[in-house]
Amino acid sequence: MVSTAGPVRLTVVIVLTAGLFIASTARAQQSQPQPAPIIIRDIHVEGNRRVQDAVILGRIKSTVGSAFNPSLLSEDIRAIFGLGFFDDVQVRVEDFEGGVRIVFVVSERPFIRDVDFVGNKKEDRDTLQDKIDLKLGSVYNPVDVQRAVETLRDFYEDEGYFEVQITPTVEKFADSDVKLIFNIVEGRQITIESIVFKGNQGMRDDQLKDAMETKERQYFILRGKVQRQRLETDIDRIIQLYNDHGYIQARVESHDVAVDREKARVTITIVVVEGPQFRVGEVKITGVTLLPEKEVERQVRLKTGDVFSVSRVRDSVTGILNLYSTIGRASADVNPKRDQLPTVNQINLTFEITEGPEVYVERINISGNVRSEDKILRRELPLHEGDLYTLQNKEKARQRLVNLGYFETVNVDTQPGSDKTKIIVNIVVVERATGIFSIGGGYSSVDSLVGTIDLAQRNFLGRGWEVAIRIRAGAVTQQGTISFTDPWLFDRPLSGGFDIYKSIRDYQDYTYDTTGLNLRLSHPFAEYWRWHTGYRISQDIVRNLSDTAPPDLVEQKGTTITSSIGASLTRDSRDLIAAPSKGGQTVIAFDFAGLGGDSQFYKGTILQTYFKPIWFGHVLGTRFEAGYADGWGGKDLPIFERFYLGGPNTIRAFKYRSVSPVDDAGFKTGGTTEVLANVEYVIPLPFGLRIAFFFDVGNVYGFGTPFDLADVRYGPGAGIRWQSPFGPIRVDYGVNIDRRAGEGPGAFHFSVGSPF
Repeated sequence: MVSTAGPVRLTVVIVLTAGLFIASTARAQQSQPQPAPIIIRDIHVEGNRRVQDAVILGRIKSTVGSAFNPSLLSEDIRAIFGLGFFDDVQVRVEDFEGGVRIVFVVSERPFIRDVDFVGNKKEDRDTLQDKIDLKLGSVYNPVDVQRAVETLRDFYEDEGYFEVQITPTVEKFADSDVKLIFNIVEGRQITIESIVFKGNQGMRDDQLKDAMETKERQYFILRGKVQRQRLETDIDRIIQLYNDHGYIQARVESHDVAVDREKARVTITIVVVEGPQFRVGEVKITGVTLLPEKEVERQVRLKTGDVFSVSRVRDSVTGILNLYSTIGRASADVNPKRDQLPTVNQINLTFEITEGPEVYVERINISGNVRSEDKILRRELPLHEGDLYTLQNKEKARQRLVNLGYFETVNVDTQPGSDKTKIIVNIVVVERATGIFSIGGGYSSVDSLVGTIDLAQRNFLGRGWEVAIRIRAGAVTQQGTISFTDPWLFDRPLSGGFDIYKSIRDYQDYTYDTTGLNLRLSHPFAEYWRWHTGYRISQDIVRNLSDTAPPDLVEQKGTTITSSIGASLTRDSRDLIAAPSKGGQTVIAFDFAGLGGDSQFYKGTILQTYFKPIWFGHVLGTRFEAGYADGWGGKDLPIFERFYLGGPNTIRAFKYRSVSPVDDAGFKTGGTTEVLANVEYVIPLPFGLRIAFFFDVGNVYGFGTPFDLADVRYGPGAGIRWQSPFGPIRVDYGVNIDRRAGEGPGAFHFSVGSPF
């Protein structure tokens, strides 16, 4: 056992030592009226194994060269004890070189060399270790051990193990260090067998149970504040449910918890007094001068005859305030005045509106941007100092900063300004790592095994520049890209950049080898709208033709120089680019090749996507895409510019580029016209996962397949989505329910990115 007699011996030693020197000093005073002081010549520590001398001596007041003071020793010893490393501290004073030497003799407490848990079947060792403060190498203290026992017991009881027993034992090593063993008998978990309601007439039991956080068969915590708080919250939820169904006088009269320890079961009984159900009588709005009253009335979620609902009143107030915010009246106030008519069980509602003055942005504070320059955040904001403040622009500011992809979190809050017409906007961001360097491998449903090297920085030098070098090598495709984008060229909302690329792709009948340069410019011109323009020059080589290559392909063998310009118009109102839940995207694009070079063709495409939140995080997504391309000047459309469908982003029931017109020999020629539509329903799951159900339909026409919307390929399917640090990862399987000769039953796809 560890000694507990140290303080007693300590006191004895101090008293004896102090008495010895007091007596000695008294005799000296009798013989010598002015004795010389006794000088401390040395201070020494004995008995310490782990704690260094400097740590101990650094806590005492006695010093070498000073006069010896017996009363100071008591303070020194208390200070050494205060370190918490020792069971016993004694002091010895010796004659030394004409003065004295002070020796502090310490007895170190044991150190904890190991902590183990025995009998824990339901909870793993790491979880239990994390709950206690006892760590390997820390000083053993029985008080700390008892505190750990209480912590573990509370943890088990919070998990429903009300019978848990925890007994600590201490095993000593030869060097006095110890091993702590917590012997655990977990016992049974107590569960809630039933929740019983009494007095409820207007609300069913299942409605009340659905409103509660406490559930039947849930583990019950016999003691502790967690269960009490949960029950109190549930009572508030029940009352809120009644209030939203017109029972504004409803109350919970009592709630009782009956514990059956023999069966490890709990029954909760809740007694409610509902009172009468109230309906809405008159609905009035006062104080409206700046907006059409009909427009304000549309924000009210209740009308005469409806069952009264507190939540709908609250939603009405929020809607009115949001409406006033669109005209800069963020200081508007709405007081929903209720006039109860108990005799007819009605409530007359009056929304008293104080429109308030216009509110302007006084200051915008930005914090948390350690690497990112302040201006790259400010330039994205639709709000500036001196602007009229609206809630809509506040939300747009948050959304734009989120879509930059530079930040883990973005919070936009406000506080009152210097007067009631001013407001201060505070933006707090937490930056995320925007650089990627990875060397690795993976699997693609198109390329099978793939090796990748990625070096990318989306916020280069904190200035918002996007720089990337990417190399990808698979069984079918080898490609490399160097790209640079400045989203604010010359500090204007003009995005400019370039891409240098090299790609080699092996198809069944030929190899396509292309090297090129893209130059890009784009500029916003209205809310959500942006124009894009660019120039591309590339060297395109068709080689390694198979022996069975058709004449159309043989004619395109060799090297072709393509020089083309492109323009597009886009509208993008998606809330999140990576995983949108509302909004949509419109893209109208046109490319023209023939400004020098060998190729002469034109290509136009239209894309429309739309996302709508349904409920509880469910999202419905739709997509429509159509395109047409052809050669001009007597030249055919190059095979590498033709349309193909099938693959992870088109019709997922088919393999990559497998939907295409075919010639008489069965060669997939590609087409001049494409039509594609997708519908996808996404349901959120735990751990950042989502499940998707989809239906794809479309086809490619031309070169032997006449345009006919009745002739389409289609298929349903399902997939899993995960928002990884590298982007959305998708695993899909599409079912080919319109199976034709030579086709498989479906296709599996693994890819990165949004399907739309």
